[in-house]
This record gives sequence, structure tokens and C-alpha cells, in this order.
Amino acid sequence: MKQCSKCGRSFGDDSLNFCLDDGSPLLTEPFSEPTLISPTIPAYAPAARSTIASDSAQRPHSSYRLPLFAGIVLVAMLLGGTAVAFLYQINKWDSPRNANSVVYSATPVSKPSRPLASPTAEVKPAATPNLSGEWSLVNTIERTSYPAYTNLRLGYHITIRQTGTEFAADGQKFAENGIPMDDSERTPIHINGSIDENNARATFVEEGIRRKTTGKFEWRVSSDGNRLRGTFVSTAAKSSGSSVVTREK
Repeated sequence: MKQCSKCGRSFGDDSLNFCLDDGSPLLTEPFSEPTLISPTIPAYAPAARSTIASDSAQRPHSSYRLPLFAGIVLVAMLLGGTAVAFLYQINKWDSPRNANSVVYSATPVSKPSRPLASPTAEVKPAATPNLSGEWSLVNTIERTSYPAYTNLRLGYHITIRQTGTEFAADGQKFAENGIPMDDSERTPIHINGSIDENNARATFVEEGIRRKTTGKFEWRVSSDGNRLRGTFVSTAAKSSGSSVVTREK
């Protein structure tokens, strides 16, 4: 048994699904006494009606609500994009970078010009001192393997001949501690060296009475070129110390 959900008409044909009077859906009627009305039908039927009514009421509204919402969203996006572009232009013109650029362009800073070097100016090398002439050489022994020679001052007379930066000298030892020596005690000395600006270096050979001794000098030339100061090293008793050479007038 089926019953119409709208008019309440009952139909005994279970193959029917819609009411023959108003076309409403048919609901299956539960088994009950013919004289009794199912308690579920009144409660169920109104619900069906309200559902159908609500669906019919909402359908017309839903047909235009979606396009309206889409249009509102599109307009909001356009307005938001325009506002962002406007704010970007304002910030761009008010930024410190543009302000600085305007100041720099209005008041450019000129770099100080450096004076150009004269093309004719030339740096002349320092003149090489001329050591040619007569000199007095005094070596003071400060270190030696023979203690008796400590603080002994040996005086020589030498003649220097210079060619360019090279020089040679010959002479003889003539005094010890300022006391002149006998002619038989005087020993020859031969010197060969070079000069680089104010630095002079040389080697020597001294012909002693018993044996030859060798050594070297390192001197610093004075500004007037009349004095050489430095050190010496000799194989004679492994001696070394200060050396002073003075030009004779």
C-alpha cells in the first residue's frame, strides 16, 4: 500500500511511484489496521512538504546568487589592484633614494683635480761618491781569539783609485795604538771593493811578516764623502771590530 505525500490518497498498486491526482511522490504505507492511521504518516508528510517547498523556494535565488557574488569579487580585485598601484607610485616618489638623487643632481660634487706631473721632470739617481785620494784607516779590535789584541788600534795609510762604482787601494800598516812602527815592521795591505750609493764593501789581503791574512770591510760613506765608518773582520787571531777611514787633506 502507498500513500500520496501531498493529498494523502492511498493506492493499492505498489508499482506506482507518483500520485495520479497531483503527481506528488508516493510513500510506502506501513502495515496497520485498516481503521487506524499510521502515526508516522502525519509527521513524515509535513517534513516532505517543507523540504519540497524549501527546495522550490531556494532554486530561483541560487540561479542569480553565484554570478552576483562573482561580480562583487571581480570589482573588489580591480579596486584593490588600483589602490596598490597608486600607493606604489606615491612611495616611489617619496623614497629617500629619489630625494637624494634630486639633491645630487642639483648640487653635484666635483672631485679635486690632482696636479699632473711634469713630463719633463726626471728623477736623477744619487751621485756616486768619489773615493779617490789619500786616506787614513784605523781598525779597532773589539773581538779576538787572542785576548792581548783586545782594544788594539791598527793604523794604515792607503791610496784609493776609483773607476765608476769600483775601487782599489794599496797601502801599509804604519801604527799601533797611535804609535808609529819601524819600517821593518810595516806590512803591505791591498783592498778591492765597490760602492752602491753611500754603501761601500771591500775585501783585503794583508801581507804579514809571518803569513798573509784576509778579511773584509763594510763602510757607510758620510754626506760630504770625506769619512767612511763601519766594521771589519780579519782572519788574524779571528779579530773583528770597528773601522774608520778619514780622507787626508
